[in-house]
Amino acid sequence: MMGAKEVVTPHLEKLANTGILFSQAHVQFSYCAPSRNSFMSGRRPDANKCYNFNNHFREADTGQDWVALPQHFKDNGYLVTGSGKLFHPGLPPNFDMPKSWSSAGPEGQTWKYEDSPSGSNASTKCQTDNPYGHFCLTEPSASPRSSGNATYLEDEVVTNVVLERLSDAIGNYKKTTQPFFMGLGTHRPHLPWVYPKPFFDKVNGGNDVAEAKHKVWPADVPHLHWHECAEMSTQYLDSDGLGTAFSNNSFNGHQALMRRAYYGCLGYADDLIGQVLDLLDDGGVTDSTVVSFIGDHGWHLGERDMWCKMSNLELGTRIPMIIRAPWIQTAVGVVTTALAEAVDLFPTLSELAGLTLPTGKGGEYLSGTSLVPVLNDPANGVVKDETLSQFPRCWQNNTHHSGGKPGDENNRTASWESMSDCHWTDRQYIDYMGYKMRTKNASITVWSVWDGDKLEAKWDQTVGVELYDHAGDNGMAPMAFDDYENVNLAGKPEWATVEVNLRARLEALVAKYRTPWNDTATTVATIV
Repeated sequence: MMGAKEVVTPHLEKLANTGILFSQAHVQFSYCAPSRNSFMSGRRPDANKCYNFNNHFREADTGQDWVALPQHFKDNGYLVTGSGKLFHPGLPPNFDMPKSWSSAGPEGQTWKYEDSPSGSNASTKCQTDNPYGHFCLTEPSASPRSSGNATYLEDEVVTNVVLERLSDAIGNYKKTTQPFFMGLGTHRPHLPWVYPKPFFDKVNGGNDVAEAKHKVWPADVPHLHWHECAEMSTQYLDSDGLGTAFSNNSFNGHQALMRRAYYGCLGYADDLIGQVLDLLDDGGVTDSTVVSFIGDHGWHLGERDMWCKMSNLELGTRIPMIIRAPWIQTAVGVVTTALAEAVDLFPTLSELAGLTLPTGKGGEYLSGTSLVPVLNDPANGVVKDETLSQFPRCWQNNTHHSGGKPGDENNRTASWESMSDCHWTDRQYIDYMGYKMRTKNASITVWSVWDGDKLEAKWDQTVGVELYDHAGDNGMAPMAFDDYENVNLAGKPEWATVEVNLRARLEALVAKYRTPWNDTATTVATIV
């Protein structure tokens, strides 16, 4: 997938060979909850004000009346259902039922959108695991397609639900011509990587995988950008609390093991996706059905001593994006380097379905661009000259204040290297925001003090700048995963003009999409 030969993903490869692969697609936020609030609502983070796990786009001060992506299809007469992690659990509440999903099936069944439906009837005993608990290789279970709910892994249960509902939707389409919108959201490869061992065994032909080429954080890159991933911290923290990038500890071979375990988990997710694609074939509707596939963020596998997501580097923001519209012959079996964003999914699917985007309050602040011109001309079609992503950094990582102002938080750190991802920090108490703009041949990231009263960057209080040359970067492995963003060009005299121009473009782009904010209406979501 994306040129990574060690990964065994035949179904996604087939999808790419029958559709178009965007190798330069980026999320707006390399974190699951804000990213999903963005592309599922069609609004950028500075419009929906979702920067972590504390808020969602349905709050009264943002988009209570906005039309979300699945809701748009439901409002236009589609049967809309699915299962798994599409909206983030609890953000918005109840997976945006009943606004976004059909509550009744074609035969009168009661449907409820479920992220993790019931049906597990066996344990998740590991056949092989690792001492850090990051992955668990289980005994292979029967195919969900053939065994109904006789399975035990969460994503297999999710896939069962989708297969059943898709079968109903296809039958209903043939009887009534009612079109359908079906969503499958696999939890894996989210940590921990729990999946059947055969997928691990297939990676790289059963051999070890190579470690990253560049294992150390570059000295000239702002240290607040580096992040020690809490989900993998037991492996990479040392006694002084700093990660290996700043303590020069050895990797002890763990990196290769972790990379192989992750690749195996991708193969597992591919197998589940393949079952849904096969059902489209079996139902005879492949040629009339649009299929889209994206991830909600990228993933670091030890490159520059970064793990997980939570960054503005390419490995954090760049995602695989595949769109298959079989009747557009120019978009069959091609890879395009045209810039694209996750937020573009809403208008693209809408245009491919022949729908008009919502207007008025429902269409307020929609900010993606339809990628159909690129499908029609993958080599020359251009719908945007830059992508925009962002990520915060905080001195603290909770909402428990001893007072009412920044600086009163508990759990406060004192070093750039140990700053948090603002996981649970109230948005008005975020300390810094990094904005990244990616152009065809370069990227710039500016880290600035965050104005919590206005929810905007203070551009005159910048604490770090990153500038990278991406000439020749086609977004495909192995080069794009490890050979770029290792030399920070910010501040170098020969790049001064480029830096000034790109920064001006970045600030203008951020201003274009930022919406007004009334801080008196702040609410905090309850995670359920």
